[in-house]
Amino acid sequence: MKPLITSLLLLLLATVHADPGWQNKVIGNFRIEVPADCNTNVQNTPEAGGAVQQMKKYSLRNRVLDLELVFLSFPPGTGGNLDGAAANMSAQLKAASGEESLTPWKTTTVSGRRARYVATKPDRTHQARQVTLIDDTKAKNQLVIVDISYDSSSSSGKADSERIMQSVEMR
Repeated sequence: MKPLITSLLLLLLATVHADPGWQNKVIGNFRIEVPADCNTNVQNTPEAGGAVQQMKKYSLRNRVLDLELVFLSFPPGTGGNLDGAAANMSAQLKAASGEESLTPWKTTTVSGRRARYVATKPDRTHQARQVTLIDDTKAKNQLVIVDISYDSSSSSGKADSERIMQSVEMR
C-alpha cells in the first residue's frame, strides 16, 4: 500500500509541476492575471506623436496566447475618445481578419471606467482576438488597450483569453 501512495503522490507533484499556473501582474495602476509561462517584452515610445505623448506596450506571449497591453498617455485635460479608438481598432481588425469576422463593439465598464469590447469570430485561417479599450483619461490621462490573440484550434485559448479579460482591474 505504501508504494502505491508514494507513486500517487509523486504523480500528483509531477502534474502540479507541469501546470504553468497563473500569476497576477501589476503594472502601475493596472492589474491583470496571466499564465505564468508567458514571456514578457516591454516597448517604451516617448513622444509618440500627435495627441499621444507616450506609448508603453507590454507583450506577453506563450504557446497559445499573444497578449498586448498598450498604455497611450495624453496631455492633462485631454478627453478620452473611445469611439475614435474603436473605429481605428476596427479598421485594423478588418484589415487583418476581414469584415465578416468582426463582432459588434459592446459598451462595458472596467473598474468603473468606460470601456469598449470586441471579438473576432474564430475560423480555420485566423487567430481569434478579443480587444478591450479602457478610457482612463480622468484618472491617469491614458487609454489602455488589452488585445489578446489566441490559437483558435487550442482547447484552452478562448477560456484563457476570457479569464484574462475578466481579471483586468484598475486602481
